[in-house]
Amino acid sequence: MTDISGHRAAFVLTLGLLPALSHAGWASSATADLPLLPRPAIMSTQPGFFSLPASLDVAVEGVDAPMATRLRDTMRAQHGPVLTLRDSGAAPARATIRMRLLAPAASAPAEGYELTVGHDGIVVTAHDRAGLFYGAVSVSQLLGAGRVRLPAMHVRDWPRLQWRGVMLDSSRHFQTPAEVRSLIDAMAELKLNVLHWHLTDDQGWRLEIRRYPELTRVGAWRRAPDSGPNGDGASYGGFYTQAEIRDIVAYAAVRQITIVPELDMPGHAQAAIAAYPKVGSGGTPTRVSTTMGVHPYLYNVNEETFAFIDHILDEVMELFPSRFIHIGGDEAVKTQWQHSPAVQARMRELGIHDEEALQSWFIERLGKYLSAHGRRLIGWDEILKGGLPASASVMSWHGTAGAVTAAQAGHDAVMAPSDRLYFDYMQTDRDDEPTGGRYPVESLSTVYHFDPLPPGTPPSVQQHLLGVEGGIWTEYLTSGRATMLAAFPRLDAMAEIAWTPHDRQDWDSFRTRLKDEVARQLSQGVPVDQTAYAISILAIPDLAGHYEVTLSNQIAQGTLHYTLDGTEPDAQAPAYVHPLTVGEGTTIRAAAFDRGGLPLAPPATRVISAGGIATRSGTQLAACEGGRLSLRIPATPDATAAAPYLTIDRTRDCVMYGAPPPQGAGTLAIRVVPVTHFFNTPLDDGAHVPVMKLDAPRHAISVWPDRCTGKPMASVHLPNHPRPGVPLDISLPVAAQGAHDLCIAVPDEKEPLYYAFQTLSLTGQENAEHNK
Repeated sequence: MTDISGHRAAFVLTLGLLPALSHAGWASSATADLPLLPRPAIMSTQPGFFSLPASLDVAVEGVDAPMATRLRDTMRAQHGPVLTLRDSGAAPARATIRMRLLAPAASAPAEGYELTVGHDGIVVTAHDRAGLFYGAVSVSQLLGAGRVRLPAMHVRDWPRLQWRGVMLDSSRHFQTPAEVRSLIDAMAELKLNVLHWHLTDDQGWRLEIRRYPELTRVGAWRRAPDSGPNGDGASYGGFYTQAEIRDIVAYAAVRQITIVPELDMPGHAQAAIAAYPKVGSGGTPTRVSTTMGVHPYLYNVNEETFAFIDHILDEVMELFPSRFIHIGGDEAVKTQWQHSPAVQARMRELGIHDEEALQSWFIERLGKYLSAHGRRLIGWDEILKGGLPASASVMSWHGTAGAVTAAQAGHDAVMAPSDRLYFDYMQTDRDDEPTGGRYPVESLSTVYHFDPLPPGTPPSVQQHLLGVEGGIWTEYLTSGRATMLAAFPRLDAMAEIAWTPHDRQDWDSFRTRLKDEVARQLSQGVPVDQTAYAISILAIPDLAGHYEVTLSNQIAQGTLHYTLDGTEPDAQAPAYVHPLTVGEGTTIRAAAFDRGGLPLAPPATRVISAGGIATRSGTQLAACEGGRLSLRIPATPDATAAAPYLTIDRTRDCVMYGAPPPQGAGTLAIRVVPVTHFFNTPLDDGAHVPVMKLDAPRHAISVWPDRCTGKPMASVHLPNHPRPGVPLDISLPVAAQGAHDLCIAVPDEKEPLYYAFQTLSLTGQENAEHNK
């Protein structure tokens, strides 16, 4: 990875050499629709075209044979011409793509390239291997869009930011080596260059360490509370052997991606302490955690523990040649240190006045060890507490302030704010989104409109802001496919804000080019969440027995076409212009189409009926007073197969059916799913969670009018031994007289299950609903 100071200097020099291009020339129709993502820094067109033949010769100069083959393979496209690698000195048999690695030049930006399309072929030049690779990525995008000819053009391109990263959490849920390589392939196609690999946490240790085999024999496995055929707590887990790590690191390197490993410390250490209890500060053995959340287990601060950590870091540095090693440093609850006589004695010996300062000392010690081995420490922004060690760099997830504070003090920093770039947050508020996650929604637009270099930041600070990173945390993503669906297409947006100059970023242009990129990714087998393009169908009844229906999609892209007879819509179906009025029982199917008549997502279907309007699920429900519907979880937390997804309040088993039922409501049909407390762990950050005191039968579902107070209007007992993840269908007489909201709850119980509400339906009633 290029040093930031050299990177910036080259950037400034190059700007001085480039010809002036008008903004109108940049946005000209000839270039605006070309499927290049991220958008190039500078792009112009000339008269003429290059007609794409069925096959092309590829000549590569200045690199060895393995890289020449890699470049040829990178440029291959599913719907593009056949590419044949030729000796660079031989006369071409056909039209050519020429790739040239030139000598290093002070005026050339790191990782930059030039690309020229003329009537006789394509030429790519660069002054470093990364730039030549990224030029090949751009050629692949041009060749793979199904075009029969390309406009003559000249591209000069380089990255805005040095660190263009993705964080993959393999501790909470394990991805196979093949799934990790698939993510690396998809990153390389977007010119992303850092994979931050989260390998250890409370829920699993995923990295083989030869000197300490118990880390993987014990620490890599947890007793999943609901796995196994009978919910019998079968083991869940896995780890990467050192041979697998070396293979993945090498695989990433030829795709110009550096892997930065993360081993959490001093907190998030429960899996390590379960394997080697003596390195913990709590004084008692523990097990690998079977719940999510923040846990109290911290490493000890004695010499034996530091020897243990140093030996682990020695093997980590053998496996990962990256300049940075990430040590976590986040969410280290200091309770165990505060109550440990040995830790308190150590603090007095060191003259350290509080536990935050002790963590600063802990981090600095690790930083010195890494520095002595030619590496640099980076940690989450909590390491700012107690004083930032001189050797540390910061990754800021509590907004952007941590990175700016570190950069102002002369420390390098990476922007990774959770409210903009954490991909375990939901992408839409639709119930049919294919993954779980957290709320509120972090949409494609949210990601695209984040600026990792805050306006007004002086150059002296900007030079220490290395770049940007999106986080794929996997508490709610139980498979490799789920991690990809959570990341894409939001990683497409992040790639553009990381690569493209800020004044060249344009949301409308991005949306136009994104459909081509999504199509390319799908053709390459990359799972992409298309719900941003999917149609929401909103139906509101009127007094005459009809329904007013509106159609929309989150990204506001494409022409919306619909049918009213249940047939699949195509581009010749009626186009949606204004709200429709339909009758009872109408089946609406709708989809968004691009200008070429291709669908942007599978069609949405809705049967408009009183019964359907009266049924609520997921985000269509509301939280009870004092609560919040904050998570969408899989019914079985370690399942890799399809399972129901449920929107829950992690602090209570309670929801509101918010539209008042009409006078004489008779029955409430409930589908409830028993779920283990895998996700519903108490908050360990000091937040107060109000306790619900319900005057209702235990181990029963009860219903109240308006609020969950007083005696319930109806209750029904739950089965004695419900199976986790298996839905239960229950009906309750509600006997509501007049207009009332309904509160549905299960009193808090000391048992390993809580109850998530999948659907609620007022049978035989007509209720207006904002539905998807």
